[in-house]
Amino acid sequence: MALSARQHVELFHLVFLRALVARGEDKGLFALKGGCNLRFFFRSVRYSEDIDLDVTVVAKATLQKNIDRLLQSPTVLAPLRVRGIELVEVSAPKQTDTTQRWKAGLRAAAFPIPLRTKIEFSRRDRVEGAAFEAIEGDFLRPYALSPFPATHYATTAAVVQKIQALAGRSEPQARDVFDLNHLLAMPGAAGGLPAAGRARVPVAIERAMGISFDEYASQVVAYLDPEQREIFASRDAWNAMQDAVVSRLEALG
Repeated sequence: MALSARQHVELFHLVFLRALVARGEDKGLFALKGGCNLRFFFRSVRYSEDIDLDVTVVAKATLQKNIDRLLQSPTVLAPLRVRGIELVEVSAPKQTDTTQRWKAGLRAAAFPIPLRTKIEFSRRDRVEGAAFEAIEGDFLRPYALSPFPATHYATTAAVVQKIQALAGRSEPQARDVFDLNHLLAMPGAAGGLPAAGRARVPVAIERAMGISFDEYASQVVAYLDPEQREIFASRDAWNAMQDAVVSRLEALG
């Protein structure tokens, strides 16, 4: 089966994460977060443009050297090559003590220009609320990949991160509302929410209410699984999603 543009990027994210784990440095040092976390471990129907991780302990220079090597290694390049994908235009434009970012293009015959994505590591003192779990086989089947484990933020931590993102971004993002709608519907999602998360709830509610359908349509709908897109693409679906998130956040306050 031919892969879509979103699936080409997602395959790269999965192959990169698997290669990172295979180095033996994943557990306790890195934690997957954001959209890829929701896709891989919570089965969100929203594809992620980029892959984001938190990192602890590893020095900036060491991480840069390791990721540069990883992106040139057979563990990343060979699985892509099997699907006719070439990794091109790799750069490391941001390398600071707090954030390290790589940009990459994926060249494939089906697409006239390279597909763009980023890898970003944010440095933290420690990783809390994470779990070392397997990405299940049914999710990996379209990519012909076997199940593999990785450290990722579990439900409560993921909820807190999304609340903080919704409340803290300079420009509120509709994807945070979509992701919270997905996460808060899960059993026990609000259980044991720490004070840091609850403190940002009022601002998150205000931000969620202020995002328009047009913003949602332009920022999120194009990144949804085509088989599920129709369910979430309408104005009524967005209004219901917005109301549900606001109600669930109010219950946390």
